[in-house]
Amino acid sequence: MQDRVEIPLSASALDLYLKCRVIADANTIPEHLSLFVKQSEQVLDQVRTMVANRELPTERGTEFQQLLIDICVRVMCHPIVASNNYLKRFAQGVTKEQAAHELKQFSVFALQFDIAQAKLVANAPTEDAYHERLNVLLNEKGIPYRDGFEGELTGKWSPDTVHFTWLLKTAEGLDLNFEDLGKIWIGLSGTKAFVSATFENYASVDQNTALGASFGIENWAANYLWTPWIAGMKKYNETADKKVHLGYLTYHESEEKHHSQATLDELLENFLEPWFDAEKFFQGAENVLSDGVQKYYESQLETIPGKEGGNWPTSATDPRTLDPAAVPRLAISTLAT
Repeated sequence: MQDRVEIPLSASALDLYLKCRVIADANTIPEHLSLFVKQSEQVLDQVRTMVANRELPTERGTEFQQLLIDICVRVMCHPIVASNNYLKRFAQGVTKEQAAHELKQFSVFALQFDIAQAKLVANAPTEDAYHERLNVLLNEKGIPYRDGFEGELTGKWSPDTVHFTWLLKTAEGLDLNFEDLGKIWIGLSGTKAFVSATFENYASVDQNTALGASFGIENWAANYLWTPWIAGMKKYNETADKKVHLGYLTYHESEEKHHSQATLDELLENFLEPWFDAEKFFQGAENVLSDGVQKYYESQLETIPGKEGGNWPTSATDPRTLDPAAVPRLAISTLAT
């Protein structure tokens, strides 16, 4: 049986993860958990306010603490989030052929993702969810948000604000053409596996599975996708005769950091619903990360051109270092605020 620990709801997110031995040292928070610690503190503030206002029983607040611990262990410490060796090496600098290889394969996922988003729109369980999901799709296709990365749209479409237009501008710097991008038949085995896992989980008709997959994708992207990719491309641009436009990458880096906070706020909303099923949520997240994202980077590492002698890693990730069964669980019934 796992150890049980008593941690009050007033404890900070960092203390929560320290006492449950998810984080070993407060002074050396792992890079892949740094943003999550900050953002989970914000959602815990909402929970504490709800408990103080008697809108939520203390026991339910503690259950949400446990949910965050489980997410930290099972999603945020997933190998492809915690140790993406491919992208760590990419950040050190790449050749033109290697940069083109990455953009070409990622473009397949990026365009096919719109199909998954359209399925989410079609299967929205409520009218509010329908409009929220539709706005995400319309923004991808060229209608900006009025302020930031969510909320109301401007209602004004332009080909210049279609996300694929920005991707094409990036591709031009690598001598890639329209026909080189996006089509499913361009995808390698890992790319196609990523697309399939996204269709099966992110676009699942089961709301819990879809929510978990969305959480997994958004938090992987916010914590270990855009930043190392941008770092590698900036190094490339330092010596390239033809500079690569990085607007597609930098926009999405900012967007995903906002989206990852939104996934935690949405998590709290759905946690309060009677239909919420934590295990199905985790299955959706783990499926899309293991069967999709990880297989994509394994395929990328295997097929990247010119890796011989380039100090590329032998595996896309390190093994999982934190066993979920070894992490103490909260003693929910005995806690006080």
